[in-house]
Amino acid sequence: MATLLEQVRQTIQRYKLVGAGEKVVVGVSGGPDSLALLSSLLELRDEFGFSLHVAHLDHCLRENSAEEAAYVRRLAEGWGLPVTVEARDVRAFQQEHKLSLEEAAREVRYRFLREVARAVGAAKIAVGHQANDQAETLLLNLLRGSGLTGLKAMVPYREGIIRPLLFITREEIEEFCQERGLVPCRDLSNLDKSYRRNKIRHELIPWLAKEFNPAIIRVLARTATLLAEEEAFLEELAREGLTRVIKEQGRGYLKIDGGGLLGLPAALERRVLRAAVARLGGGMEFQHVEQLRAILREGAGALTLPRGLQARVSNGLLLFEEPQKEDEPVHFRHPLKVPGVTPLPEIGKRLRIEILPPPAKVSSPPWEAWVDKDKLTGPLWARNWQPGDRFRPLGMKGTKKLQDLFVDAGIDMRERKRVPIIVSGEDIVWVAGVRLSEDFKITPETRRALHFVMEEDA
Repeated sequence: MATLLEQVRQTIQRYKLVGAGEKVVVGVSGGPDSLALLSSLLELRDEFGFSLHVAHLDHCLRENSAEEAAYVRRLAEGWGLPVTVEARDVRAFQQEHKLSLEEAAREVRYRFLREVARAVGAAKIAVGHQANDQAETLLLNLLRGSGLTGLKAMVPYREGIIRPLLFITREEIEEFCQERGLVPCRDLSNLDKSYRRNKIRHELIPWLAKEFNPAIIRVLARTATLLAEEEAFLEELAREGLTRVIKEQGRGYLKIDGGGLLGLPAALERRVLRAAVARLGGGMEFQHVEQLRAILREGAGALTLPRGLQARVSNGLLLFEEPQKEDEPVHFRHPLKVPGVTPLPEIGKRLRIEILPPPAKVSSPPWEAWVDKDKLTGPLWARNWQPGDRFRPLGMKGTKKLQDLFVDAGIDMRERKRVPIIVSGEDIVWVAGVRLSEDFKITPETRRALHFVMEEDA
């Protein structure tokens, strides 16, 4: 079997973890994993052409934590490496954010590492997760009832975080430390079986190794890697699927073609739903996904998702909306550039207006419109819907309240405040995305036309 150093070399090469000229922040707790990580990267530094900066966070959770911090500082300085050592109150963070102690420690630790990386100009952050951690994470997520996303566990590289030891076992790391004369600090909390991960580490995995497969660690770690590769492929399919079924997207909402979603295979449908919610910064548990799928098949219904995100199905559409804050009403009124582009930042859109000859045949998608320029009665503005607004929709003889038009179109109260109303003087010309006014339509007598195109504002 290849040495630990050779395995680290192969992992860096295979996954392109770090390149020449890059700086790497190495998270060093003082335990065997982080010492083996730092030592191996130090030996490979010149070969790959990267530089190192050591970072240690004192979580203030153990009596000897300050001694461990001092130990890491001495070690880094002895090896001629720059080092940043800080202390953070993890328990205070835990109470403030209502997290488990493990979740709070992880969140504070990664915040610290990213802060150090920004401060020293590092492109990557190296952490000491290894094959046993991978196996434990996979089993932990499996016992929680996770799907493929959770079962993939950790990956060698993601969002600037690299894990060069991910395919190396704890036993190999301990042997490496002994061979190199490295004396790691020992975290006695790792022996506390009241933590589920420790129970898996000290009871479940040894039992599986004894009763089923002595190589269970490598088997589970390899499985996690395969699942990660398949997960990446399925996620790409989900992103493509979401792009195909999105009908409309704006600040705080997302509208999806329900029919298109129902036409997808069940596995992809679930992923597209999760991807849609993620677009708005939300997340869902399995039961939420299944409830949404049931509502889609019924053709109508509503559901409140985590973080207050609202989901509603009507008229063949699935609408996701962020909860509206009462102290942030949407209000806008902008003069329009003719010709030109006018940003509408309050709703994340912009209106492009062109002066063109009238088309021989008018056929426009919802977010485009053609109007007779010479019929306009005053300057053009884009504004909010206002209660009492009334106009003559295309194809009608009489006038109609916009409120009734919105009801007929299945547009709820919150969306109405974000629908751009294009007016000429006091007359409504176009309810963008909904209906053009009969009074300003193109006719055979039209000589000059305005072409309206409502776009997402980049």
